[in-house]
Amino acid sequence: MTTGFRDGREHLEAELEWLDAGLEALLLLGGGKPDADPLSQAGLKGLVVTSTELAARSEATGEIWERYAERRRGLERRIAERAASAWNDGVDLPILRLCRSLRLSTWERRFLVLCAAPELHRKYEKWYAYLNDDVTNKAPTLDLALRLLCDNASEATAARAALSGNAPLRALLLDKAGEKLYPERAGLTSPLRLDERAISFLLGTEKVDGRLSGIAEAHEALPMNELPPIPFADRTEAALGGLGDPELLDGAVPFVHLWGQAGGGKKLRLRRVASARRQTLLVVHADRLPEDSARASELLHMAAREAVLTDAVLCVSESAAHAPGTAPKHAEGWRSAIAVYAKYAAYPLVGWTSIAKRQPSDIPTPPGCVMYEEAVEPPDASVRDIFWRAEATEREEWAGKSAGLLKSLADKYRFTPGQIGQAWRQAKALAAGRGGDAPTSEELEIACRKQYRHRLAQLADPIKVARKLADLILPPEPLALIGEACNRFRNRETVFEQWEFGRKLPYGRGLSLLLAGPPGTGKTMAAEVIAGELGLELYRIDLSRIVSKYIGETEQRLSELFAEAENSGAILFFDEGDALFGKRTEVKDAHDKYANMEAAYLLQRIEAYDGVAILATNLINNMDEALIRRMTYIVQFPFPGIEERERIMRNHLPQAAPVSNDLDLRFLAERLEVSGGYLKNIVLASAFLASADLKPIGMEHFVKAARQELRKMGKILVKESFFPYFAE
Repeated sequence: MTTGFRDGREHLEAELEWLDAGLEALLLLGGGKPDADPLSQAGLKGLVVTSTELAARSEATGEIWERYAERRRGLERRIAERAASAWNDGVDLPILRLCRSLRLSTWERRFLVLCAAPELHRKYEKWYAYLNDDVTNKAPTLDLALRLLCDNASEATAARAALSGNAPLRALLLDKAGEKLYPERAGLTSPLRLDERAISFLLGTEKVDGRLSGIAEAHEALPMNELPPIPFADRTEAALGGLGDPELLDGAVPFVHLWGQAGGGKKLRLRRVASARRQTLLVVHADRLPEDSARASELLHMAAREAVLTDAVLCVSESAAHAPGTAPKHAEGWRSAIAVYAKYAAYPLVGWTSIAKRQPSDIPTPPGCVMYEEAVEPPDASVRDIFWRAEATEREEWAGKSAGLLKSLADKYRFTPGQIGQAWRQAKALAAGRGGDAPTSEELEIACRKQYRHRLAQLADPIKVARKLADLILPPEPLALIGEACNRFRNRETVFEQWEFGRKLPYGRGLSLLLAGPPGTGKTMAAEVIAGELGLELYRIDLSRIVSKYIGETEQRLSELFAEAENSGAILFFDEGDALFGKRTEVKDAHDKYANMEAAYLLQRIEAYDGVAILATNLINNMDEALIRRMTYIVQFPFPGIEERERIMRNHLPQAAPVSNDLDLRFLAERLEVSGGYLKNIVLASAFLASADLKPIGMEHFVKAARQELRKMGKILVKESFFPYFAE
């Protein structure tokens, strides 16, 4: 029974046995006396192999090579038997693994041993220097490799081809330090050294090239039952199962593009596919590459080689958002690296993950690849509820009492499993900061909002949400519509996912509102109240910053805006919406044509937006019919009546504010026929006037503030109407 090798080092030591026999044969064939020391006084010890280091035998030179060849065949046969036994027992033998991955010939395997020998024993440096007839050249050369490893002329021709520029040995394993001296092929006496990663691979000292630290990471194949489950991953795996069949692909490289929010399981999907193929997954983080293109290209070549050497699925991970239509950074470096991987990998599969979808033309795919694309969406609310409960299992009592809270979080936040885990850890940190052992509902809400990563503040103005529904003074009908809109958003997961309306209506699942009414009637406040009720951030979109006179630039800015909004979950508030959504004009010139196209494009993006979009207009009659048709709710904000005006002023007076006994808000509401925005200004101005007089806020201050506000509006306060409170 053949005993296999215990590890790769023992295998490599056995490979050196035939190398020692070959070097001995070459020395004897040369007719020299390697144990002589004629130049010892000159200090050229590198030309000498002592008798202790090499036990030379004096045999007839005609029989030397034949005896060596016979001995080598016997050694290689025994090595192959032991290697096969070890491999079947699951022992990792790097040389054998490398030869299988790169489909190397027997001669190429011998060449690897020839080059790796000096890394195990320094004696080989002396032997190589002696056989090279050059004390300064202690590395293998093409001449030495041909003399030692080739039995005939045909093997010598094949050996030269194996060391040519496009062969795996030179392209992936040899050190490129001397490439300027021999860019195409090695000269007979040029030193041939393995790259430091090839050496560490053969010696088993590195799992991943150390020069890729922080840029690439390897995930070994695991049994499928040991990998975390992913909702709907079976669909991806089934599709990729066909892409992984070499017979069906006919040599084409499968290329997988997955996009979606961070933490959705894109890389885990690819790891499951890689594990099913019994391959490692090598993830290269595109956003961690250096700015310098030359250095980045060098590292990308190393990453591609790493995937080839380790028989890995190559995965490119983009964690930062990108503008649509833009190529990835270092695109040419990626293209070259992926081409190297596709050419040399025995079982290639390339994965590209990103936050937003990339068009095929924007991805550096290898020629003739087979594409598979899929959006990795957050799971539905019922699945998210399972993940929330799983995170809370460490405190069963708390989890049981707070089942309703966890369900509300699952319904409200369309988080990926990764975001849920991170939100829970963030909430626990907040709880620990106050000395608690379990997070409160408020801490969980804060932690959830912190999960959003976006650049929306660079494209829009954030509005601080401080108003509540009780602050909104409106007639019953518009107030009821706003409440209905909030409930629709809260229950969207139940309707679209659990009741499966989403299958019938896959498009337009977001919430859009058109708030129409005169200036100052509370449209902005209503947007703020909706954001507060839903617990979402609110951003005002300044269309003057979006609309451009240059053709196509408006659409590009809008596309970037909505791409960031998808990552934020925020409410988009388009104030003065009639600036872009006015009735479309007759096309008289190119400008009218493109203005209408911009409005149509924005309508499409609002309808496709999965979040909340709010538009405000002062003149609903001027709004385009297509916009009105697409709005989920249209809320009319009427001019406030006497009752509403009194409530508005009373609502703006804080409890801590000192108020005079003569303050008659009903009297003021009957005479100040202005909207809520102006009433707010009057209340605030009267407070400052009272503060300057060191008096409580009274009628004299309100009347004076009202006169100032009416002047701003171009109106005159009739003093008889405010008798006896009017003062000159």
